[in-house]
Amino acid sequence: MKNSTSALNGEFGLIIQDASRSDLKDQGFQREAYGLWTQYGGLLAVRGDDLHDLSPEELVAWSNVFGNVEYTAQIAREDKMVKGFPILRIGNIKTDAGKPAAQLAIVPQLQDDSDVRYNPETRRPVWHTDSTFRQHPPIGSVFHCRQAPTAGGETLFADTRTAYARLDDEAKAKLAHLEAVCSVAHHDKKISLYSPAYPVLTPEQRAANPPNRVPIVLHHPVSGIPALYGLNSSTCAILPKDQQISPDVLDVCDLEGVEDDSVQIWRDMLPYVTGPDFTVKWQWQPGDIVVWDNRCTIHAATGYDYEASSREMWRLTLLDKASSVAAE
Repeated sequence: MKNSTSALNGEFGLIIQDASRSDLKDQGFQREAYGLWTQYGGLLAVRGDDLHDLSPEELVAWSNVFGNVEYTAQIAREDKMVKGFPILRIGNIKTDAGKPAAQLAIVPQLQDDSDVRYNPETRRPVWHTDSTFRQHPPIGSVFHCRQAPTAGGETLFADTRTAYARLDDEAKAKLAHLEAVCSVAHHDKKISLYSPAYPVLTPEQRAANPPNRVPIVLHHPVSGIPALYGLNSSTCAILPKDQQISPDVLDVCDLEGVEDDSVQIWRDMLPYVTGPDFTVKWQWQPGDIVVWDNRCTIHAATGYDYEASSREMWRLTLLDKASSVAAE
């Protein structure tokens, strides 16, 4: 690769510098980028001045290098999509009529680097992987920066593959047969408690979207390397594989946004997993594109001055081929 590259934290994460729109279309560049994404723990960034005006079509084509872009709009978020494309806008931009044009969850701004590590008292940052509540959770996500605040608004990433590898055998044995119960109704209600504009499911939508279960330790289908998995704002309980969640407990989780105490199994690991040995703090610049692998990373949003600054991000969701076929 003719472009310069730099690792972000040891063997986790890589940035490709001075990338151009023609690079993103080059098959040789695409093959190398995919290999680096896999090699560096499922976190790859590309940066370059030529990417500032990337079109939706170009972003979709680049995203397809890493997985199959999902074209189904997310429930209750249809008006936040880039028209005609499978791209969700995230940020605080508004329409000419003053209505929100992007999905917004208000979270605290980092005060210093110590805030990157999960704080059990504040339960911040909200570290997670994406959409584990879905029957076929996405393999990855793509973020493209259109507008960035002058300060704040970083995205945080953690390497759950290496974090799992460094656990002792006793800890690994305790996690081996556990599953996360993940409910989109719980997810949306929980977020709405601290971000009131966030949409929640109707009773009909809740009935059509029952919880999904995923393993706490996921063996990557490509590399075979195990990683910690299953932490999402939708995670309402953690149970042995053969134990069902009771309807009463699920009602509390979904309608009140309250987690079952069993989720503490994951939360007790978070200060360790989100320590400096395993994390990257990404400061956005317009044009940046970051692709991450949900199967071996977790990430978290951070806040900014929502009144004085504008932020617009474009997000795409990546499915694997088997999931794409199943959805058809």
